[in-house]
Amino acid sequence: MSITVNPFGFAALTEAVNQMLPVPSFIKDLLFKREDTFATKTVMVDVVVGGQKILPLVKRGNPGKLMTNTTQKSNTVEPPLLKPKKFLTPEDLYYTRGAGALMFVVGGPTGGDPILNARKQRYAVEQKDMFDAINRTIEYFCAKGLSGSYSVAQDDGTWSINFSMPGDNKPTLTTTAKWDAPTTCTPIANFRAWKIIAQNASGKIPTVAIMSAATYEKFIAADEVKTYLDLLNINLGVIQTSPDLLTAGAEEKGTIENVRIIVYSGVYTDENNIQQQLIPDGVVAMVSPTADHRLLYGGIDDLEAGTVVGKYFSKDWIEKDPSGLWLLVQSNPLPAFCEPAANIYATVY
Repeated sequence: MSITVNPFGFAALTEAVNQMLPVPSFIKDLLFKREDTFATKTVMVDVVVGGQKILPLVKRGNPGKLMTNTTQKSNTVEPPLLKPKKFLTPEDLYYTRGAGALMFVVGGPTGGDPILNARKQRYAVEQKDMFDAINRTIEYFCAKGLSGSYSVAQDDGTWSINFSMPGDNKPTLTTTAKWDAPTTCTPIANFRAWKIIAQNASGKIPTVAIMSAATYEKFIAADEVKTYLDLLNINLGVIQTSPDLLTAGAEEKGTIENVRIIVYSGVYTDENNIQQQLIPDGVVAMVSPTADHRLLYGGIDDLEAGTVVGKYFSKDWIEKDPSGLWLLVQSNPLPAFCEPAANIYATVY
């Protein structure tokens, strides 16, 4: 009995992958409330530059004063290409049983074709694996972009983007001011100063401080923080982190000076197969969730599908020798920090 495998096609697979729930992504979910898709391979990134304007007074009866346009830097950028694919052999599609599934044979029991059902399950598993890898990479872009720029290693070189974050928004503490000097460092005073820097530069006040677990230990060990908590009778241990935050790999430790303290322990595996932290030890990112942060998706060109306007695209096709089937998922994402001056990226030790 011959068995024929027909590709599901890009239409069905693209619809399926766009309905999948992404892996928990704390930074993306916190900052990138707006997502835009484009029909072109390039996207327009508008970065707002400059401080806050006040208007000149006009004597009654006189003409209005000319106001300069909003200052911004506009750049046409081609988003990095994320395009994982997998090769499924006849063994994978015909005979490999999914974890926990019953044994199946050609012409098996009623209730649908067991080969087809198993094949659909295998498609779903492999497609979800690639989909999750793409979203982990997007979270990596978001985390690296907190510093005002990020780069991506590609086959044809390194792709990079710089959002022109002001130098004052990237402070580096030195000597006795570093957070690993508990008797002399002043994390609370740092928070106050950094909020003023961001407010003066952008008009927005950062309300969330993101740090690693190790950096948080340095923070709560500081004498200034201990005194501050005792003085105001604040017990950070009674804060209840929301389940959504915990699922995203983050934990809320409390609120100090109207700044929510978040410990984020998200990790990724780099090109050398070494696990790295998304927020490195010794770094504090103070962010403003109300600032203009956008997740932009470039159009996807395919000879079968044409130009796809969407966040994700997926298709499959048959390979004759060696016999098998390719499954692909593609996305062209670009997390854009359009108001970089609203954030602080501090090196604290």
